[in-house]
Parts: sequence; C-alpha cells; structure tokens
Amino acid sequence: MTLPVNPDVETILDSCIETLRDVVLPNVEGEWPRYSADLLIGSLEYAKQLLDEDQNAKRRAELAAAVDAVRALVADASEADWAEALAEESPFEAASRLLVAGQNHPGPVADGVRDILHPVLNAQLDAEFARTIGLFGAFARNMASQ
Repeated sequence: MTLPVNPDVETILDSCIETLRDVVLPNVEGEWPRYSADLLIGSLEYAKQLLDEDQNAKRRAELAAAVDAVRALVADASEADWAEALAEESPFEAASRLLVAGQNHPGPVADGVRDILHPVLNAQLDAEFARTIGLFGAFARNMASQ
C-alpha cells in the first residue's frame, strides 16, 4: 500500500489558471464577469510567483547595501536630517527619509543620494511591475469598457 501524495501548490494553481483561461473565460458573457475572470487569472499567476521566491528579503538586502553606500556620502553633511534618516532600522524607511532629506536640502549630496538610491528602487519597482502585469491587463480592459 502506498501513501497518497498531495499535489504541490504550483500544480493546483496551474490547473486553476488553465481552467479559467481555457474553459471558463471563453464562455463568459458580460463585461463584469469577464473582468472578474481576467482578474482571477492575474491574481493566481501573481500568487504563483509569490510562492517561487521571497522577494522581500532580497529587496531589503539590496536596499540596505545602497543605504550603507549613502552613509559615506552624507557623513560630512551638516543637516541633521541625513543622520536621522540613517538611524532608521528599516532600509525602506531609511531610503524614504533620505530621499525626503534630499528634497529638503538640494545640492550635490542630495544628487549623490538619488544617484545611489534611485537605480535600486527603480529596479525593484520594475521587477514588481513585471510580476503583476497579469493584474494590470484585467484592470486596463475593465477601464476601456467603462
């Protein structure tokens, strides 16, 4: 006698996505039900990607390294905002406060802070956008039908 083997979550999600895309969606009539089915497909695809890897730890480490690079740049700056921003425990909070400090104290230091932080933050935003593109397709189709 063998023990039953449960299917993995990815297999279940793939089955749901394919069923919705190939069986349900072609037979759906009406804009709202079609939008809802598209949104379900996009949500399931996004959930599948969330299971693949933990992006938060990777993003935190990338941003922490960028914040550390900013430390040397702002070390000689006289404004207290820079030191207060770097005192934050979360690299996300620190980066946010560093960018606000840059708005409040324009100049070469602020430019350097942006030069260090913007590429990291933009790359993370681009990666998340790519992961959620299935959701945006459903939203765009719904907005066009309004």
